[in-house]
Amino acid sequence: MRSLTKLKAVLGLVPLAMLAACVGGPSPSAMGPGPTRAASPAVQSALCEGRADDAIKILSSEPLAAPSDQFYKALAYETGGQPIVARKLYAELMNAGYQGNVSLRCGNDYLANGTISDEAGRHLAMIAQQLQAMDVAAAPMPTLGNGLPSMSSMTSSHRATVRHTSSHAMTVTRPASQSPLGRWFVHLASYRSLEHAKANKPTLEKMFPALAGILDQWEVDVHGFAVRLGVRLNDHQEAENLCQSIKAQGQYCAVLDTQK
Repeated sequence: MRSLTKLKAVLGLVPLAMLAACVGGPSPSAMGPGPTRAASPAVQSALCEGRADDAIKILSSEPLAAPSDQFYKALAYETGGQPIVARKLYAELMNAGYQGNVSLRCGNDYLANGTISDEAGRHLAMIAQQLQAMDVAAAPMPTLGNGLPSMSSMTSSHRATVRHTSSHAMTVTRPASQSPLGRWFVHLASYRSLEHAKANKPTLEKMFPALAGILDQWEVDVHGFAVRLGVRLNDHQEAENLCQSIKAQGQYCAVLDTQK
């Protein structure tokens, strides 16, 4: 029943208030039938120490990865700030209904402890909750087999949030009303630390060359510390036009009011 409720929450079939009660961390007794395949010591160390990129490299070196390894790779993408990739992998695992167990613990915090299918669903629910918390509007999602939505966006409950993954430069017009004191914030990406935001700012500037040198940051408290990257504008309509241009090219964007 709990797994069904979580799935309905991901699909938007239950209120957000109910979602919060369904996505708590797993308990040591959450295991289901089937063998347990824990993450390798190297992968566990990388994930627990915040070295998601190292975990991804390790897990990508095996071309015939088991479903459990696919789950840990999704977890690495999620905690490493690539939720678009993570959400797709989680959806595929949950849709397949894998019943083998996964377990990964960092200190007293269980990042996973249950069947692959249930844990994938739990992480998808957390990603959906973070989307709501970070004021991120999800794009319409195509369906997979059996009517399951394709999970193709956002982040973990305790680490990075939004990261764009396109390697192609986006064509946008440099805004005339840009100002560090502008009321309207054209939101492009969010991160759970200043370090991650600083590291990824050059990536955004390469993606949006017209915005190079004017990207600003907005530090907020949204279910924890977060740093939003984007452009501040004085003119609301210009902010809306810029955002629409970005979204038309398949990238995330939202116009936020900094005075709220």
